[in-house]
Amino acid sequence: MQINKHFFSSLRWRIAFAYLLVIGIGFFIINLSIMEILEQHLIEDKKTSYQKYAIQLAQIIANGYHGKDPNLYYQIREFGNEIDQIEAESTRILILNKNGIVEQDSYQSTSLLRRNLKEDYAEVAGVLEGSFVPARDLYITTGDPPVNRRVLYAYAPITHYTEGIIGMVFMSTSLDGIEAVLKNIQKTIVFFSGIISLSIILISLILSGFITHPIQELTASITKMSKGHLNQRVNIRGGGELRQLGEAFNIMSEKLENLDNARNEFVSNASHELKTPLSAIKILAESLLGMEVDDPAIYREFLSDINFEIDRLNAIITDLLVLVQMDKRGAGSQFRLEPVDLNELALRTIKGLQLLADQKKIRLEYISEEEVVVQGDRLKLQQVISNIIDNGIKYTPEGGRVTIEVYNTPEYGVVKVSDTGIGIAPEDINRIFDRFFRVDKARSRSTGGTGLGLSIANRIVLLHNGFIRVSSEENKGTTFYIELPYNPLIDIEL
Repeated sequence: MQINKHFFSSLRWRIAFAYLLVIGIGFFIINLSIMEILEQHLIEDKKTSYQKYAIQLAQIIANGYHGKDPNLYYQIREFGNEIDQIEAESTRILILNKNGIVEQDSYQSTSLLRRNLKEDYAEVAGVLEGSFVPARDLYITTGDPPVNRRVLYAYAPITHYTEGIIGMVFMSTSLDGIEAVLKNIQKTIVFFSGIISLSIILISLILSGFITHPIQELTASITKMSKGHLNQRVNIRGGGELRQLGEAFNIMSEKLENLDNARNEFVSNASHELKTPLSAIKILAESLLGMEVDDPAIYREFLSDINFEIDRLNAIITDLLVLVQMDKRGAGSQFRLEPVDLNELALRTIKGLQLLADQKKIRLEYISEEEVVVQGDRLKLQQVISNIIDNGIKYTPEGGRVTIEVYNTPEYGVVKVSDTGIGIAPEDINRIFDRFFRVDKARSRSTGGTGLGLSIANRIVLLHNGFIRVSSEENKGTTFYIELPYNPLIDIEL
């Protein structure tokens, strides 16, 4: 018979086994307790009954025993027979004199007659001395081969109203009947416990199947994801931890799928961006090689175009390397933290970009009424501000305006850059920080940008534990909010 090792190592079997183990232990403890209580109850009942029988017989025969009544033996036998009928168990009655010597035996056996039981039973001396000795049960060994049997002994003094204790009654009976009853009850309990345990196994396997099915579904989805199928989702049913697990998996799966799509798009965009200047260089070089003119001006024009495309290619590669460095673990820890005056940084950036703004007849306005100082990397933060203002100038038509405002909030120092440019469509706002994403690809390439500037700026701000927020309206303008914490912990991994 082949054993399914996978099944027995599964969570489903472990849950079922856990149910069985817990309930099995509970049954075992309950069964032991029931048997113990039942046994004590039956034995104590028997002890009480035989204690009463012994006292009753001692009272009946007290006068006859004192007067040496010859019919005493028949009284004892008759009383013993009545007990046998009531208890359905054979009872032996011994009458001992005040010295502990056996004088009467209801079994008519001579083996104990004239025997001193004080030597064999300490209880006999106690009863003859006037002490109350309760009935007791014990195991004795009898027969050949020897067999352990459980018996009960009960005692009562024979008391004469003038002589005091003149002897005692010593009763013994077998407890085999009680032992048999207990064994039958135990067998019944074990039988029904077994049936209940099997039922528990079946029910727990069914219930554990319902519990583990979502986990099996989740495992199958994870296995498919490990093979490259990232578009996996699980059906969310029920509530509690399994629902939370399913929701967390679906969120993770969606993010991984988006990440994979973003990676593919990034590779595609990077390839396209790199291919464009390379194609231009190749065309220019082939054209130059195919020329048969000796005019230096033409050669200079073609070489200038080639040089421009090489610069453009170099700019893309440089920005890509910057992003790769920033994506590395612990990139923020390489920043130089120092107090940075955002007003000074903004003014310096405006001064550097003033010529570009003048060429397009764009007015740069600066607003600040308070000192704003944060901790950060001065050069990196200037790169961020410069990129945002530069984009505002590039995408604002001639005669427009770019406004730079610096101010404090309770948690952040803020640089607000607003323009009156072409704006951003609502569906594009969440993608403007994606690598190589351009709102207007044709116009963006004409500006000479690589499509990576905003990605770099956003990454720098994130590594400062800050945020860049954007609000925009098409054909009316865009506003960027660069929010920088006063004391960033930039060495954490993002």
